[in-house]
Formats: sequence, structure tokens, C-alpha cells
Amino acid sequence: MLQRCIQNGDHLTGRAHHCAILKTGNCLDLFAHNVLLNLYVNGKSLTDARKVFDEMPERNMVSWTGMVACYAENSCFLESFQVFSDMRRIGFRPNHFTLAAVLKACVGLEAFDLAKGLHGCALKTGYEPNLFVGMGLLEFYVKSGDSGDASRIFQEMPKDDVVPWSFMIARRAQSNMGKEAVELFVQMRQAMVTPNQYTFASVMQACASIEAVELGTQVHCHVLKHDKNTVVGNALIDMYAKCGSIKDARLVFNGLTKNDEVSWNAMISGYSMHGLGGEALKVFDMMQETDVRPNQMTFVGVLSACSNGGLLSKGEAYFKSMIHDHGIEPCVEHYSCMVWLLGRLGHLDRALKLIKEMPFEPSLMAWRALLGACVIHNDVEIGKLCAKHILEIDPQDESTHVLLSNMYARTRRWANVATVRRSMKTKGLNKEPGLSWIENQGTVHYFTVDDASHPDKKMIYGMLEWLNMKTRQESYSPDRNAVLRDIEDDQKERHLWVHSERLALAFGLIKTPSGSSPIRIIKNLRICADCHAVMKLISKIVKRDIIVRDMNRFHHFENGLCSCGDYW
Repeated sequence: MLQRCIQNGDHLTGRAHHCAILKTGNCLDLFAHNVLLNLYVNGKSLTDARKVFDEMPERNMVSWTGMVACYAENSCFLESFQVFSDMRRIGFRPNHFTLAAVLKACVGLEAFDLAKGLHGCALKTGYEPNLFVGMGLLEFYVKSGDSGDASRIFQEMPKDDVVPWSFMIARRAQSNMGKEAVELFVQMRQAMVTPNQYTFASVMQACASIEAVELGTQVHCHVLKHDKNTVVGNALIDMYAKCGSIKDARLVFNGLTKNDEVSWNAMISGYSMHGLGGEALKVFDMMQETDVRPNQMTFVGVLSACSNGGLLSKGEAYFKSMIHDHGIEPCVEHYSCMVWLLGRLGHLDRALKLIKEMPFEPSLMAWRALLGACVIHNDVEIGKLCAKHILEIDPQDESTHVLLSNMYARTRRWANVATVRRSMKTKGLNKEPGLSWIENQGTVHYFTVDDASHPDKKMIYGMLEWLNMKTRQESYSPDRNAVLRDIEDDQKERHLWVHSERLALAFGLIKTPSGSSPIRIIKNLRICADCHAVMKLISKIVKRDIIVRDMNRFHHFENGLCSCGDYW
């Protein structure tokens, strides 16, 4: 009867049976006591489970392991280890289930020395190759940062189960090792192991992190043959959005049988990232017509959409509705979005006032947002104030020094620029060099400003000369203010044409045939105003779609226009 209650998840009836046992005075044998213990363990009734355990007249390995696992699974890690220690003191030898449970407790406690001792115990008892023990050891070595031993444990585990493969792929994807995660996925398929939904979700995350849309599309085809659930669908939406294929992200979203809060948030954030604020807000309106409730992440996406589109009245209305209509207290991300929205539109005083009114200590994120707006609007005084607050929190913040230098350069205060650069040199800080990259036939090609190291440099610079000529025929006029250096105008014009994204574009035009898929370029810094204008013209001249992902968002250049509407 107790076992049937456990199978059905009917813990209330199981408790009633326990009461009947106590009233009738029936004595339970060891087996029945273990079943009763299991009832409370499965029902997550830790207090009752411990009471049954303490009242047992005798215990075996099942009893001890059940109690160790009960505490570990419910994050009572110290209690789990204490029960394990009691078990060892009276002479019980742990089995693979016990070792797996207590390893989980050690990871939770970050007791890595104890976990190493348990690894020794697993070696002595021959349980190291066991799947449950191996997974516990994998989790321990990954969390302790010992990637070498983690890899060794993984190599020694049985390779016919998807669980260790999924674990290692997920950990590599989460550790910004997207390329390694994808390589491991390929090895898994070569070993004829069938992926599960978590494997697919993790490899999609890896593809998104390295922005490998072609590889992600191949994995998508693989997904269609095996698994179509919401978890995998959400990962596909995120992957396509981060790789610049927002239309494909929407197709996946529309094809899901059930959209949960992650699906809605991924779609809203994806549209926001692509500068399509209107579409993001339409999706939010659709979400409110379902039974899925918005959460904090939803409003981060919504407010980001308003910020990226310059939608001030809508942004303010959504910010107020968070509390009044949805009962969600704004966090630092929401305030930062509002600061950027106000600042980008030139309302710098209002943005500063909002920072000062925050119900908590202003974060680096908020001050950086306002500083970035000050650079755009050349407000030196508020910009200096922002930089002062940021450097009080983090004196080694490299980006703040660079933004401060750029702000002075825009207002031609070259002496101040020199002072900032001297300060950076004294602190040992270096400006991150502009870098753009483009993928061609599975190989990534990197370019820096005025790069002459590429094997195809002659063809690349020849293409740039042709593009320069064609854009001038279309009335292109260089924006010399985009060059933040104290040099002559003719030098500024030459410097603009050797920006890294233009070199990457020239390479893409040389290597990919006309009429093929869009040219996709990734840049580690913000695209400058002159490059933005040139990209629009070139998309019209060569009749090619160009997608540039800079540090803030995507820009889709098509037939002389950009998806951002020239607001970024």
C-alpha cells in the first residue's frame, strides 16, 4: 500500500497509512521501514523522513543512502554529509548511490578537499567508472575549475549514455567555450549517441555564443528529426536571434506548440537586439493575451526595445506599469534601460535625476549608460561626473577611460585626451583595439584597423578603392568627426576607409557570389557613424544584404537603408 502511494505520488494517503500503522501498533520490518522512509523522501518531507530514520530499530545501506540522498537533493548539504559521516563511523561501506549523493553535497558545500577524498574512495571500491559516481565527480571537478581532471573522468566514463555528453557540452557552452562544445557534440554523434532536449539546447547556446548561424541551421535540421519540444525551440529562437537571423527566430517561435515565458522573452529580446522595437512591443502585446505572465526579464526586453527605438512615452508607460499593473519591482537593469532611453534622446538632466532617485546604490551599468549618452551629445560636465562615479567603484575600468577620451576628442579638447591617455598608461590599461571578423567556408577571418596581414590584402584594398569610388558617385561625403584623432583631414578620410568592418566587408564581397546569403560581420566595438553611412550606400550599390553585429546590436543594411532607422 505504501509503495502504491509512492508510485502515484499520493503522499497524503501514504501519511494516513502511516497513522493507521501507529494506531494498530503493528511493527514494521526493515524492508517496510525503508519503504516508509522512501515515502517521506519522495514527498520532500525532510523532518518526517528524519524522524522515521531515527526511530528505525535497525538500518541497512538502503536506509543510510536514502537519508544521505534526501538531504542532498533538498540542498541540505551539511546534514547530508553528517549522515554520511555517521554511516562510515559505524562501519557501513558506501555504494555508488551513496557516493553520488554525498558528492553532490560536497559540491554544494564547495568542500573540494572532501570531494577528492571521496574520489579516492570511489577508486578503491571500483565505483569510479559508474555513471552516477562519474557524474558526481564531473560536477565536482568542473565547479572546482579543474578542467584537466574533469576531461579525464569524462574520457573514462561509458560513452553510450547521453547524460555525460550533455553535461560536458552544457558546461562548455556556459563557459564561453562554444567552439569546444560544438566539437564535443560532433564527437557524440560520431559515437552514435542520440541527443536529448538538453543536448540540443546546449549546442544551440554554443552556436549562439560563437554566432555560427550555418552550423546552427545544420543542428536545427538535426533537431527536426529528433526533438521538437519547447526547451529546444527556445534555444533555437535565442540562437537565430544572436546569429542575426531574426526572421528564422520568428519562424521557430511561430512553430512552437506551446510558448512559455522563456519563448516570449527570447523573441522580445531578439527583436530589441535587432533594433525592431515596434515588433518587440507587438510580441509583448500578444503575450499579454495569453495566460503567460510577464516577469522581470520580459520588461528588460520591453524597455530595451523602447531604448533602442527612442520610444520615450512608451518606455515611461511600461516602466510605470511594471509596478502598478504587474507588481514587479524595477531592478538595476530596468533603471539602466530608462537612463539610456532618456540620455540617448538628449534628456541628460532627467537621466541623472533618475539615477539619483534609484531606491538602491546606482550601479556601474547605470553610470555607463549615462556616460555613453554624454559622449553622443558632447556633454562634458555630466560626462565627467559619470566617469568620476564609475572610477570610484572600479578604478581600473578601461571602457570609462576610453569613453572619457572620446568625449574630449569630440569636443577637440586634445590636452584632456592626452591626460586621460597618460592616466591609462600609468594604470597599465590599454584601449581594446577595433576588431571585425567574418566567416567564410568554415574559417573565421579577423581584421584590425589598417590591417595588411591578410593573404588577400591586395584584392581587399582593391575592392575598397572601387567601393570608395562608387560611394562618392552616390554623393558620399566622409564624416571626419568620426575620427577621434588630432590629424589632418586627408589623413582622416584615409583612416576611415581602413576601418576593420570595411576590410571585412571587402573580403566578404570578394569571397561570396552575388545573390547569395547576406554578408555577416561581427565587430567588438560600436560601429562609427561614417561606417554606418557607407554600409547603407554599399548595400544599395552592390545589391547585397549586409548584417553587422556591433557591441550593442544588429544593423541590417538593405537597399540603402538600415533596420535601426539611423538611431543607435
